[in-house]
Amino acid sequence: MIHPGEPGYQARRKAFLGTLTDDLPAAIACPASEADVAGVLEYVRDRGMPFALRGGGHSFAEHSSTTGLLVDLGAMRDIEVGAESVQVGPGVRVGELARRLAETGQMVPCGWCPAVGVTGAVLGGGYGVFSRLYGLGADHLLAARVVLADGRCVEAEDDLLWALRGAGGGNFGVVTRVTLRTRPVVPVTAVQAVCDFGRAADLVEAWQQWAPEAPDEVNLEIAVIAGDFPEEPPYAVLFGVVAGPEEQAGKLVGDLAPLNDLRLTRLEGADAACHHAYADGGAGAVTELPSGERPGLRLNRSGFFDGHLPRAAIEDLLERLAADRVYGEIRDLEFVPWAGAIGRVAPDASAFVHRSPRFLLKQAVQVGFRATDGRRLDAHAWLRRSWERVSPWASGAVYPNYPDADLENWAQAYYGANLPRLRAVKAAYDPAGLFRFAQSLR
Repeated sequence: MIHPGEPGYQARRKAFLGTLTDDLPAAIACPASEADVAGVLEYVRDRGMPFALRGGGHSFAEHSSTTGLLVDLGAMRDIEVGAESVQVGPGVRVGELARRLAETGQMVPCGWCPAVGVTGAVLGGGYGVFSRLYGLGADHLLAARVVLADGRCVEAEDDLLWALRGAGGGNFGVVTRVTLRTRPVVPVTAVQAVCDFGRAADLVEAWQQWAPEAPDEVNLEIAVIAGDFPEEPPYAVLFGVVAGPEEQAGKLVGDLAPLNDLRLTRLEGADAACHHAYADGGAGAVTELPSGERPGLRLNRSGFFDGHLPRAAIEDLLERLAADRVYGEIRDLEFVPWAGAIGRVAPDASAFVHRSPRFLLKQAVQVGFRATDGRRLDAHAWLRRSWERVSPWASGAVYPNYPDADLENWAQAYYGANLPRLRAVKAAYDPAGLFRFAQSLR
């Protein structure tokens, strides 16, 4: 246990992403084994103490922060690579796993950010740059070890394993090991192209017609970014990969809209394997932020879309992005194509129900860790207003790995038609509700 005032407390208590409420945990537990985890659960159970589980600390809705006992799983970082699978502990990060698997010519299509925890990403879906080609990280979950509320360590089977594939983040127990199916590395062309802000609406309009229906080998996203210096104009970036030659990638990108500074980079071997651990706009080397170095407070809203955004809505959204900017605040819109291999899994085959959307839109705003409470609240207010501009066209479904504390009907948004079965699994494996947080299954 690490208590307030002791060495390491301040660094460990902070999540990777800043929070609106700077929670100070009563203590921090750092288990290194399943037995340690069982002991921690006994400790909180006997005291009726609230707690939070933390792998990578990337929860958008602050689910990995608490004023009770913070359970930091970062010490459990074992990786065991097999011929067609890999076993991973809950403290392993996406970038770390990518580098390790690259040594054997393998990969798992899970996650973009190298500092995100692999286990947490998989349990909430696990979208990555190769998901249209291979499917979600959750679709590659073969087995899991779980410490239940009563301290038993079990191999997840039947309903529990089904539930962990998309709804497993902190709902049923502490997942201490996942076994993931690996995929062979394929040569790819990394794409990065810049578009002037004045043509961003053209790019988004063309992209939403084309990207979700592109071949599975193509995964191209759009980010529209307004940086922290208001005098610099916003810009749009098209980025991602094409599992094919540069000539094919260049033709596909050229069909979308006029672009500036088009970069196509052929990647093979370790470079291709690590590319899914996204670092800098889709064409950089895998990097991982050092311990203690964090990007600041980042707030997000997102949702799935089954149809197209009208041109007027796109223009309104971009106008809102560029209006009333302030120093030190970064705003961005991310358009993510769905379909492909993701959509070829039945919505009830796993807990992850979102198989038929065309695309996902995530809006975000970021301020520094030293931002005042007023600046943080202003950023939050901008995000709410911006999302209101496009929410009439959203389906109401939300990616579970992008939890939103402002959602009212969050359980239906995350789990859809799978919610009744998930509640039954929750009742079977955690009848007393030991594993609870603001948006836990009940």
